[in-house]
Amino acid sequence: MKKNKKKLSIRRGSVLVFSLFLMMISLIVGIGLMSTSNIGRKSTLSSAKSVNSFQVADSGIEYAFTKIRDYRWNETTDTNHELEAADLLSHVFGSDCQVENSLAVVNGTVDGGGDFKIYFFRGAGGVTPITTCNTLVSSSVELVTKIKSVGTYNEITRSVEATVDLSKL
Repeated sequence: MKKNKKKLSIRRGSVLVFSLFLMMISLIVGIGLMSTSNIGRKSTLSSAKSVNSFQVADSGIEYAFTKIRDYRWNETTDTNHELEAADLLSHVFGSDCQVENSLAVVNGTVDGGGDFKIYFFRGAGGVTPITTCNTLVSSSVELVTKIKSVGTYNEITRSVEATVDLSKL
């Protein structure tokens, strides 16, 4: 009878060790899954912020195109609906057109958060930045060949550039 009790107590001890071993493995697997899930969540949030900032930048381009189109088609002094040398960035964008760091810039915000800055370029390939909003020679809207919009959303910045064909606006 004593032998049976000894075997039973040894078995009970091995069940306890085996149970602890299974619990440790479950704990390690659970921590690993939580870590992977947390990394995936952070990646998803980062991607969402990047997409939102890109969309804010794209909204800046659309804003610029809309303002130029509206100015062109609603201009009261000229009924031919063509942009001319006398049509300046300051006429189209009003006081929103400012000079920052020697560049003509239009600042704007998007509903739901996010800010954009629009920059204007002229010349073949749009490589020469326009540096003023209201000078007849260099800030005429008809000179614009490229628009760049930089969007910022939750401290993430993305930019979009668009070639401008004013005849199609």
